[in-house]
Amino acid sequence: MSMSFSQDEQRLLEANDCVVAALAGVAAECDRDRCPPREAWTAYVAAGLKGLLTPKDKGGHAARAAVMTRMSEALGAVDPIGAITFLPQEYCIAAIAQFGQHAWHDEIRATLLAGAKTTGFVLTEPGAGSDAARITTLASRTSEGWRIDGVKAWVTNAPYIDEYFVFVQTEAGSGAAGIAGFLVPRDAPGLTVSAPYELLGGHIGNICDLHLDDVRIAPERLVVPPGMGLRAALSAIDLARINVAAMCCGALATGLAVALDYTTQRHAFGRPIAQFQGLQWQLAEVATDLHASRLMTYDAADALDQSGRASVEAAHAKKFATRAALRGLDVCMSQMGANGLKRDCGLPRLFEHVKIAHSLDGTTDIQNVVISRALLAPYRERLGA
Repeated sequence: MSMSFSQDEQRLLEANDCVVAALAGVAAECDRDRCPPREAWTAYVAAGLKGLLTPKDKGGHAARAAVMTRMSEALGAVDPIGAITFLPQEYCIAAIAQFGQHAWHDEIRATLLAGAKTTGFVLTEPGAGSDAARITTLASRTSEGWRIDGVKAWVTNAPYIDEYFVFVQTEAGSGAAGIAGFLVPRDAPGLTVSAPYELLGGHIGNICDLHLDDVRIAPERLVVPPGMGLRAALSAIDLARINVAAMCCGALATGLAVALDYTTQRHAFGRPIAQFQGLQWQLAEVATDLHASRLMTYDAADALDQSGRASVEAAHAKKFATRAALRGLDVCMSQMGANGLKRDCGLPRLFEHVKIAHSLDGTTDIQNVVISRALLAPYRERLGA
């Protein structure tokens, strides 16, 4: 598979190599100790990568989806959930650049671009996942600004965010028409963060609940006006799904490389076990799935770059790549026998992270909803819809 990148894009990809190296140096330790990959975050800022999705006239790089996808694959080859800790910040900075109208929005955007503060995407709730229009966290107007009450769930980096980009309802029962986006500071009275979830793995992501109890904020902290919030949130979904697919491609590529290295060195019955045809064919299946995953993922990125929409392509890529990585990493670990279960080989951590990624940004069932709607769209009249 061949993709063309401009000189500026090549420089971004080369700068990302430093971030990948930094993440590789701390990923296993951070996952074990449940701490964020600060060294990699620092490297990301030092490499000048902040504002990847932000327009150039707003201080960013205006990078294509294909560039971010390639970067996500490289990071995912080291640690898929560690890679996810970078993305929500980029979505938020881009949203501030797109929707912000107040002078303070320019100030906070500059602060975030400089890496002086962190931000994070806060949409999901305990009772509202993929059906984001059902969020119930409520923002009410006050004489001094806004009051926010509710609970948010699955917040990546939650204990380490300085400015939460929170999507809330401003008019109970109004659905998408009332959803808005606010920046809520970490030190706001009434805001608390739960303990990180006890997940299968992925502790490097420090995923938590966010509780907002009578949180009062100034009027300028409204970034995305009511009625535009759901659009702003969902505009990032296609790219998020593409990037999750890319991370899984990276993880599967690592798994295949580790399995090949092991099986060409390990001997049994007088020869390297890689010479046994049964083993070769299993790895060949993994390689085919990896190739197909990459083709779908970069096709989706190209569609997004060309038209600004790639819902169906992203659904195909996310569905296939996460499933292929989960199945393929299992095969790669099995090729190594009991040694494939040892954490020092790296594959158990990648397997856990891919399993989590399988459910993030929409499960396979949600991807099937997107795909089936597109399949049946030409037959609406026949179906009476």
